[in-house]
Amino acid sequence: MKPLLLPFLLIGAVFAEPIKINLVTTNDIHGMISKQTANFMNPQYPPTILGGAAFSKYVEELRGEIDKSNEGLLILDGGNFFQGHPLGIADDGYTIIEWMNRIGYNAMVPGSYDFISGAENLNYLAGKAHFPFLFSNLICSDCPLQSNNIKPYFIHKISGVKVGVLGVVNSQLTELVLAENLSGTDAEKEVMSVQKWVPEMKEMGAEIIILLSSSGVPWNREDEYEGFRTQVLNGKIDDSHSLNALQLGYYLEDVDFVVAGGNSKGYWLPWYDPHSHTYIMQGYGGGTEFSHIKLLIDENSHLFMGYETVIDGKASQTLLADDFQSNRKDAQWIESKIKTAQDLYYSGANSNSSHTHSPQTLNRNDWEFPNLNTEESLEIITWNVEFFPHANDSTILALAEAVLDLNVDIIAFQELRRTGWFSKLMAYLPEYDFIVSQQASFMDLAIIYKNNMFELVRQIEPFAENDYNFAGRPPLQADLILSQNGKSIPLSVINLHMKCCDSGLARRQKASQMLHEYLDESYDEQSNIIVLGDWNDDTKDEPGQHCFEPFFQDDRFFFTTREIAYDIDQATYPKEPYVSFLDHIMVSEELIPRQETYDIKTLIMGNYMGGYDMYEAYISDHLPVMLSFSIYPVISP
Repeated sequence: MKPLLLPFLLIGAVFAEPIKINLVTTNDIHGMISKQTANFMNPQYPPTILGGAAFSKYVEELRGEIDKSNEGLLILDGGNFFQGHPLGIADDGYTIIEWMNRIGYNAMVPGSYDFISGAENLNYLAGKAHFPFLFSNLICSDCPLQSNNIKPYFIHKISGVKVGVLGVVNSQLTELVLAENLSGTDAEKEVMSVQKWVPEMKEMGAEIIILLSSSGVPWNREDEYEGFRTQVLNGKIDDSHSLNALQLGYYLEDVDFVVAGGNSKGYWLPWYDPHSHTYIMQGYGGGTEFSHIKLLIDENSHLFMGYETVIDGKASQTLLADDFQSNRKDAQWIESKIKTAQDLYYSGANSNSSHTHSPQTLNRNDWEFPNLNTEESLEIITWNVEFFPHANDSTILALAEAVLDLNVDIIAFQELRRTGWFSKLMAYLPEYDFIVSQQASFMDLAIIYKNNMFELVRQIEPFAENDYNFAGRPPLQADLILSQNGKSIPLSVINLHMKCCDSGLARRQKASQMLHEYLDESYDEQSNIIVLGDWNDDTKDEPGQHCFEPFFQDDRFFFTTREIAYDIDQATYPKEPYVSFLDHIMVSEELIPRQETYDIKTLIMGNYMGGYDMYEAYISDHLPVMLSFSIYPVISP
């Protein structure tokens, strides 16, 4: 009915003033409600974004205007609201819920990152919110999500119209979130849930249906939609699949409007699906902007007619200091909260070590990996596992066998694309505990370590509040205590994945400078330091064409990998025509004095798996690098 009525309603709008409901939305805030510099807009002269205090003032003034015009107001959030900034993570999201209560949100849908502190914590936050958490596709036989404030939908009468809002969480939840954080929570497929709940909402009187989705609108939505349509026509995708918000819109004939979150990519205007005639809106994340449109509803029939923008023909508005003003009271409140959060996050013990809850035995011996462990030395590996797990279960089984056989003490992984699968890997590795990024926005980092040797003192991610130069994935630092011969040896392992490619050189250089300053400030406190990962530069590069210079000029640090970087047979990225040595291990001289003996080598994994092509097909295009050394550190009391 919707496609047939719409043209007549638009014609009728010429003669009758429609009912207007102001729809204000945010998504993927990631704890960023503070003032920030917009390096992503202009790295040399970044403008200032005022953040949550300016949004607060905007909403306050909008409410005043609405009181005079009799228009309606609905404020919604598309999820991923607190992870990504010390302000959010220091108290596991409570401060951001406080702020959302102050704003007066009407509802939100949980995103995958909202489980970063566990399902029990998300349940607690729902109980503290003055608005519902909408999760209609929740599968929960014995999970912690038991709050009465977690609901499938709500129906409010706004300006005389019964508006129903339904929340659907990304159905790939178990692929995106560690099983240890989900505690049995799952999500059924999106379309199935919509088909279940929308008829009930209409029976309950809902006249307008809005869907809140945390599945995300992807980058390049036009190209993505064309590819999706081709797959639908070829029978490769249908409504039984897990669908992102753009794909989901194709099947939403009974839904008028979609508010999406789950991807920080924003668009100036909503997408109009030509098949379902449903609009889909998603703004930029990171606290940089919000979206505001007016829904137009026929005065007599209460049918959805379309929308109108409120400024410059755009739905999205960036909270720039040139265009907005802050609510002074809220700005002071946010700044006080930030100071408290940063003090707590950076100075307090923050031990979040995880171990598998469902250990499994790997009864396979498909490859010929060697045992590299020696009793007298410590073995540590850096390993970019390329879009983990790019071969799904085959990657899990091959990588688990490799880790078990290599038997090293610590491994730093980069490039976890679907972090939920990391739980599947760790199920086969019960002798290791692990930490995974809590502040990254994509491509998580992880560190695993033998739990009979190490105790985690602190997990921290420096520059979480300013991670532009680190490409949205701040370094992952594990402060460990190694128990050896009755003594306690402190060790800091910092895992990083620098911005890729030549276009990222300036950002890599800035990130390296930031990291050097950070280590310089903390060097006297704990000097047993290993920095390792995918630096995306080669130490053989010409001066000015790499990011290593701050450390090259500091005698307190040296790259153990520098001595093998000229051996083309040990290139960590061995694919023509870009053969290069990108994965490095740097140490402090306090940990390994330069005159001491150590072993550094690239592990030529193809030698154990029948060739590089086989290794690449199962695990990665980068080769791991291992450092083995005896312990000569300062012993803590």
